Amino acid sequence: MEQKAGMNCTKMNLILFLLSMLILPISCSKESAVKNVEMNFTTTTNGLEVFIKWEIIAPQIQMTGIYINWGDNNTDYLTSNNVEASHYYVNPDVYDITLTAKNDEEEIISKKTSVTVDFIETSLENIKQSLFKSSDNEYLILTLNLHTYQESQQNEKFNLIVDLIGKMDVDFIAFQECAQKKTSDFATGNIRVDNMGLIIKNKIKEKYGIDYNLVWDWAHYGWDIWEEGIAILSKHPLVDTDHRYISSNISTSSITSRKAIYGSYQTKDVRINIFSVHTHWRTSLYSEEQNNQINSTKYMVNEKETDSTNITTFVCGDFNCNPTSDYPWSEGYNTMMKNNKYSDTFLEIYTDANNKPAQSIYNTVGGDYPGRIDYIFMKKNSRYNILESQIIFKSDVVGRVSDHFGVLTKVVYSQ
Repeated sequence: MEQKAGMNCTKMNLILFLLSMLILPISCSKESAVKNVEMNFTTTTNGLEVFIKWEIIAPQIQMTGIYINWGDNNTDYLTSNNVEASHYYVNPDVYDITLTAKNDEEEIISKKTSVTVDFIETSLENIKQSLFKSSDNEYLILTLNLHTYQESQQNEKFNLIVDLIGKMDVDFIAFQECAQKKTSDFATGNIRVDNMGLIIKNKIKEKYGIDYNLVWDWAHYGWDIWEEGIAILSKHPLVDTDHRYISSNISTSSITSRKAIYGSYQTKDVRINIFSVHTHWRTSLYSEEQNNQINSTKYMVNEKETDSTNITTFVCGDFNCNPTSDYPWSEGYNTMMKNNKYSDTFLEIYTDANNKPAQSIYNTVGGDYPGRIDYIFMKKNSRYNILESQIIFKSDVVGRVSDHFGVLTKVVYSQ
């Protein structure tokens, strides 16, 4: 029995020896193949976007995929036939990118590099030089629909807006579709931490050291996610503010619910009242709702001017009505201009802006229904002259920040 057991043990040892001789060359061969793998990659940036290209030389190994860790808690896994990729970062920073080649689930080779991304420098060279201030009694007023967080690359677009305001020393800014998420934490009053106006205000202070004040309110939910509102920013002292419904519908669950907001500001010359308005579009041939909203806004303007005769008023916003549209779709604009008490500041500079057929160069909104629907109206006042105006956030001017392009107007106070 002992002899038989010894023979079995000898056979087992022989089998184990032969298996080890078979496995060892395979293991050594694989390790040798991995050592022969080379990886080279380069990165380039364009604003907050980074582009990566790579070359992997692996003569004896079949790669199955490329794993990219972008360094901001985002990863991509690509098939081995890919040789380039791109990624957009939310914020400027230095990020570590790790590129790993894999064979099934096993790592073949991995390399890391650091990349610095930042905003593209905002160029104002295509803004008309006559729009820049040349004296301290000139004022700049901007109106812009922010498009309720529906834009990609939102932080870069915030930066364009901030740079325009900071570099040009804009006095008053009226925003529409200035949204905040209904579940976000409150920052102050009814303004939440992700309020678009608050973010822009804070970025202006951080980058240009100017502390703009903000008034904001909202009328209805957007997609049942956003509290969609209207706002005014100004660097001038706020004296008074108010907001109210101008629509017959006052339900926050209805898109037809609309408000106007106003701020009264003390400048070194006189008081200036600024209104930010977003009226609903005309819904039928016979509906008077849009006209009623505009008349309600005009009534509010008159009410806020009763406290002082030394006040100039600007009504800014997205009115959802185009003067070149056929009747009655143009009636909203005509209702605003009725009785010759208001000046369309853009029309004062571009006197053919209302001519038919409509010219696309005067569109202030794109999309499926392009047209001129964003305005800065000035209540006629002999103390102020309109000097210049321009549609500003177009791709050939400052750059696109929304589906609306914004209007910037310069006025001068005359003694």
